Amino acid sequence: MSRSRASLLLAALLLQSPTLAAQDTVDVLITGGRIYDGTGGAPRDGAVGIKGDRIAFVGALPRNVTAKRRIDARGHVVTPGFIDPHTHAYEGLPRLDLERRRNLSSLLQGITTVVLGADGRGPLEVKRVLDSSQTLGLGTNTYALTGFGTVRSRVMGNSSAPATPAQIEAMRTLIATAMQQGAYGVGSGLFYVPQTYATTDEVVAVVSAAKPFGGVYDTHQRDESSYSIGLFASTREAIRIGCESGLTTNIGHIKTLGVDMWGRADSVLAIMREARTRGCTVVADQYPWTASGTGLSAALMPRWAQAGGRDSLRLRAADAEQRARMLADMRENLRRRGGDSTLLLIDGDDAKAAPYIGKTLKQVAADAGQPAVETALDLVLRGIDMGVASFNMTEADIEVFMRDPYVMTSSDGSDGHPRLFATYPRKIRRYVLDRPVISMARMVESASGQVAATYGLTDRGVLRAGAYADVLVFDPQRLKEEATYTEPRKLATGMQWVFVNGTAAVADGAPTNALAGRALRKR
Repeated sequence: MSRSRASLLLAALLLQSPTLAAQDTVDVLITGGRIYDGTGGAPRDGAVGIKGDRIAFVGALPRNVTAKRRIDARGHVVTPGFIDPHTHAYEGLPRLDLERRRNLSSLLQGITTVVLGADGRGPLEVKRVLDSSQTLGLGTNTYALTGFGTVRSRVMGNSSAPATPAQIEAMRTLIATAMQQGAYGVGSGLFYVPQTYATTDEVVAVVSAAKPFGGVYDTHQRDESSYSIGLFASTREAIRIGCESGLTTNIGHIKTLGVDMWGRADSVLAIMREARTRGCTVVADQYPWTASGTGLSAALMPRWAQAGGRDSLRLRAADAEQRARMLADMRENLRRRGGDSTLLLIDGDDAKAAPYIGKTLKQVAADAGQPAVETALDLVLRGIDMGVASFNMTEADIEVFMRDPYVMTSSDGSDGHPRLFATYPRKIRRYVLDRPVISMARMVESASGQVAATYGLTDRGVLRAGAYADVLVFDPQRLKEEATYTEPRKLATGMQWVFVNGTAAVADGAPTNALAGRALRKR
């Protein structure tokens, strides 16, 4: 079914509201707001009723209805809760502490559902992870992708060798088991070690084990720049893997990274359009920041040097010939990213990283009195493999991707980068209200109904009678990103009401600390 036809059918369903019995009572009645239902259609005035964990009605206020709680939404918009299809907010579930499981960084942006398992790091024991997380309590809903990286590491460690037939079969078995347990698809991060050592044929052979279950192949593709096979070949590879595996291809955090690729967004979208004419289902998600977030070694270190793990890297660096080759490759990678002033060190695991946080690689190198790549290599060899904000994108390319109807909204939220706390308010403020690049209706659709439809999140992402009551009420003019690159953990402000499965997680602008989220399973 074409996306336009699906949108029309969904819009028709939204017009249908069940007839409530006379004197029926809802738990929450929201009146006076401007309703954006998540389909991309025009907004409308009306009321939304919530009963239990479901939406009771949307649109005209039924006669004689009473409510336990009334919310006056005049001057506000009412939307579905946002769904973040590429984030690291819940990475490490269920071991996260209570604060992280509450997930206020997401809730105060209006995000009510987050993915678990981006970049190929998803769980293998999906049922155990989801069951235990549900028992411990979740602030937001979560759904899982199993991970190509996880299965390859389980079967092959950090090996750069080609997978044998027996290893491929072992990985396929793990993927199939995870899908049986409720995963919504398979994530990969072919840019990262050890996933980068897998050939295209290997990835297809492994990921296709998910075909009987359906779902999404979500990928941090092999090359978003000119590191290895190049952005265009990498995009074609990602599409081939999804298409031959019988899955929807989602290109995570789509971008044109680095000086060699600036101005090429249209060309990437053209590759995706051509694939759709061949019957492949291809979408993407995007965050609205000019700086990506990654690790220092991932940004600069050549992949051949990382094979076998940190001890192998140290041995290579101790060899004069290999060290010279390594530094030459790092200089080229630094050039691709725009130079040493474009890498801001933002995060580290221990006290050794503290002196460098908030400085550019250029500043750290100047303090050390040596060239930038030598400084970066020394940090990595000392075990200080810091997170970096890499300013490697242009506003023009961001806007081209954002206007495409097949590109969803995501945060790629991770520690040390403001996108974990501020992505959705930033997109609304900067690209809907101030520029504007897209309409509010399109923004809401790209962050809710479109994501739910892509991943098969049943009864989520739309304001419709019978859907789960993940609902937002906010004044767009008051919604504000507070996090910055130097203060990345400041919570967003302006989200007035956030309901997760009918329970208020944010009430009158303040968190309630409710743990109303659910661990979702694909049926």
